[in-house]
Amino acid sequence: MKRVSSLRRACWRAVLAACVWSAFPLAAAAHPHGWVDISVEGVFDAQGRLTALNQHWRMDPLYSQVLMEDIQREAEAASLEARLDALGVEIRDNLARQHNLTQMRLDGRAVAQAPVTEMTTRYRDRRLVFSFTLPLAAPLSLAGHTFRYQVFDPTYYIEMLHEANEQGTEPLPSALQLRDAPKGCTTNIIEATPDPKKVAEAAMLDRTQQGEPDLGRFFAETGEIACPG
Repeated sequence: MKRVSSLRRACWRAVLAACVWSAFPLAAAAHPHGWVDISVEGVFDAQGRLTALNQHWRMDPLYSQVLMEDIQREAEAASLEARLDALGVEIRDNLARQHNLTQMRLDGRAVAQAPVTEMTTRYRDRRLVFSFTLPLAAPLSLAGHTFRYQVFDPTYYIEMLHEANEQGTEPLPSALQLRDAPKGCTTNIIEATPDPKKVAEAAMLDRTQQGEPDLGRFFAETGEIACPG
């Protein structure tokens, strides 16, 4: 996988450390700061059509701890796994009202999505991991076409970046993968190049403020899948 980048990943956390979790439980009151590391798998069917995006979101350790402490205070009658499952349902329902924070396009045209399926929520290595399958409303043939997606919070700035190496300069191989794709399909991750004014605007927001509508898209990476015609 190649990466098109004009800003080093490390700059995001230095310049814009404040990330508001408007889509998740507790966020409306607490507005914690944090980030999400994402990985995506494009799933193809037997006819070579793209059918879904499997997404894995790893919340940062601090916010993960906040959520874990909250669910551990709940009734002891339920197992931790059951409480994590209930949290996942809450996250899923909140995200559904915001198009799962995911925008998809085929050759620039919007692609509709279906409801989330196969959702899991687990706690691993001090990180809460929310995994889900986001189906496309209809299978897409990518032969001779380019499919792009972005994952971001449109109102509050959240640092949602693809999984990268320790230096933050290159995406991991698992950051964007394909399953059962036709021969010759390629992937690409394009880093955002926001106007410095947008960077300053986002950096000045405190926990009680929200940015302009769709501010998050200026900071969103773009995942790209292309297949030969």
